[in-house]
Amino acid sequence: MIDITNIASQIAQKQANVVARQNGFGRATKIFIGNCDKIIKHISYGYRKNTTGEYVCNKYRANFGWKNTYYQSAETWVMLKNELIK
Repeated sequence: MIDITNIASQIAQKQANVVARQNGFGRATKIFIGNCDKIIKHISYGYRKNTTGEYVCNKYRANFGWKNTYYQSAETWVMLKNELIK
């Protein structure tokens, strides 16, 4: 027995990754259905401050330690055309 929803989600993920790569990003982490193929939001990877969320360099982490930092994985939100999913 073939799971149709699993196949549809794999096709949508592949198409979203194509859109993300065409715009210079690695892969899509969230997919939304809309009226066009486009990137909605991108957050780059790196270390950030807990208090403000701003990016910190390695020099900051070396001097002040890990107390006030966290690692942000890259996120790319992609909108896909409704016709591609059907």
